[in-house]
Amino acid sequence: MVGLEERAARTRLRVRDVMSSPAVTVREDTPVKEVAELLVRRRISGVPVVSESGELVGILTEADLLYKELPEERGGWLSRPDPQGVRKREGLVARDLMTWPVFTVEEDTPLREAARLMARHRVNRLPVVREGRVVGIVSRADVLKALVRDDTELERAVREALLRELWVDPATVHVRVEDGVVHLEGTVDRWSDKELVERWVAGIDGVVAVRSQLTYRVDDRRLREVPGSEPLGWIR
Repeated sequence: MVGLEERAARTRLRVRDVMSSPAVTVREDTPVKEVAELLVRRRISGVPVVSESGELVGILTEADLLYKELPEERGGWLSRPDPQGVRKREGLVARDLMTWPVFTVEEDTPLREAARLMARHRVNRLPVVREGRVVGIVSRADVLKALVRDDTELERAVREALLRELWVDPATVHVRVEDGVVHLEGTVDRWSDKELVERWVAGIDGVVAVRSQLTYRVDDRRLREVPGSEPLGWIR
């Protein structure tokens, strides 16, 4: 029997659903001026840097290029030079200015995981790799696409989840979506059903919040305390 976590994963968006592909890349020996012209022309803020064999070796962003505009540091004898700043300020090609190592994701990576990675490491984009080679790139703007799903589309996704994944009769649960907030009303069989429905709906991509007024007929939490009763760990 397919586990709940696996079934939930099937309903969630993945990086491949929103990534830009093929990704715009530059080689290690691409001149800095050419990289800057590329960013301006393509209206992008960063590019993966690849080796001659096509493997990802770094990433070069607008922030890296800004070092070229910084004045030369002329500190006193007590000041400590910034090796990275010097390298980027004096660099001539992509390898001189690029940042490494690079945080990456794969095509099958859940979009929520990519979002957490961006937030945790404060990066604006993640190269998408397959066997070490860049096949796409996902940006914060791409991740936001999941949050602008139409309310009608979200309502349909919730109803399909109730029927196909949770085996809950949609007729017993009233679903209303306003500005990404899902409102649930109705009655389900058990307390565990109520908890599962609320958690599942909250995990659907694009759902901003869940406002639930669901009620239940049987409080099956008490069954956990009955000696010899069937364990209910499956509802977690």
